[in-house]
Amino acid sequence: MEQAAAETQTLQNDNVRFSIHHKPACVVEFDTEALQPLVTRARKKAIRSIAKEVVLPGFRKGKAPDALIDKNFPKEVDKEWQQEIANESFQECLKLAKIQVLHRDAKISFKMKSHSSSGALLNLSFESEPKVPHVDPKQMQMKTIKRPEVNDDKINETIRQVQLFFANWQSVTDRPIQEGDFVLLDVDVIEETPSTPLFSSTRFEVTEKSMAKWMRDLVLNKNAGDTVEGISVPDEDASEEDKESLKPKKVRITIKSIDTATLPDLNDDFVQKLGVSTVEEMKKNITDLLNKQADAHVLEAQREQASEFLLTHYPFDLPATLIEKETQFRFRQLLQDNDFQKYWSSLSGEDRNKTIQTVYQQSEKAVKMFYLCRQIVADANIRITSADIPAPATSALEMLLNPQNMFHHQKNPETEHAEAYSRLVLEKAEDFIIKNATV
Repeated sequence: MEQAAAETQTLQNDNVRFSIHHKPACVVEFDTEALQPLVTRARKKAIRSIAKEVVLPGFRKGKAPDALIDKNFPKEVDKEWQQEIANESFQECLKLAKIQVLHRDAKISFKMKSHSSSGALLNLSFESEPKVPHVDPKQMQMKTIKRPEVNDDKINETIRQVQLFFANWQSVTDRPIQEGDFVLLDVDVIEETPSTPLFSSTRFEVTEKSMAKWMRDLVLNKNAGDTVEGISVPDEDASEEDKESLKPKKVRITIKSIDTATLPDLNDDFVQKLGVSTVEEMKKNITDLLNKQADAHVLEAQREQASEFLLTHYPFDLPATLIEKETQFRFRQLLQDNDFQKYWSSLSGEDRNKTIQTVYQQSEKAVKMFYLCRQIVADANIRITSADIPAPATSALEMLLNPQNMFHHQKNPETEHAEAYSRLVLEKAEDFIIKNATV
């Protein structure tokens, strides 16, 4: 966490005199002197509070005189008195300091140094809302993103993928893998312990066009159930960008099944299953969808640049409580996945701690991004309404090619609404940064 600059401010009124100390992780401390009017008032409240809880012979509950309560329950009164001094002092300090507490139920800690009928000395501490910096989008230098090409080869390959969805599949068990087969693979990076899943139950077509050479070389002539190890490397004709990002890694491939596919004929009868009338209409719709995907690819890459810019150029402190809550939420989400549960069960204590630390770091970035983007949206007066929520896919073809765009209800509507709002804040702010960045 970034270290907050040391700041000290002294304020007072008829009830308190205190200095403000800003600590790292949005912790604020009030070094406080509670003055006589406050401690007198606090003692009366403490006695009345204890009186409601105890019974003295000859008096109804809550009706015993203060002096008798004080005499018979000195320890209880003193403990409650200290708490009331802390409560009253905090409210008085907060009115003067005008600091926003993290949330309504935030924990307020106090350490009583001394207290008497003439006054008290104590230290109060709590988490405040973070001080979020204002963002200047012109400081961002946008890098050019290459838009994926939409051409006849891409369109025809997409049509073939649609046909494959309706193909007649036959399992192969009596021979090894050969060119043209389809294989279901698990691919794990095994350079470190524990191994990291790269692909899980993912289908690949064993062709030069559809499968990386290193992977094709490893699986050709192998059988279902085999496990092979090798090094993942970019193909020779890969772009320089891909060669830079796809560094060689030691991997393990588990061959789960081998299949062949018989494709349906591409005719009007077939495409009508997809909600279009003719093959030509399907080609047009696919072209439109691929162009939409290409634009989305560029926008997503630009948003990633904006996120990196914000996190790098605008550091600020966060309350530990926020990061811990986000970490717990993300971890609960992970534990709902059966594959993660198996993975988690297989880890050693040390590896579990590493995984938790990774989730913690992701949570810290997510919370920082939300605060920064919320500040950007507020500064730029950007409105967010229900109309901004992307419409779900409506055609069978779009659902088939963009399954991630289908709308899924969660069990908890409040969580669903909060996540949708957070996502919109993020996207609106990043798009504002992109629009106003220096090109």
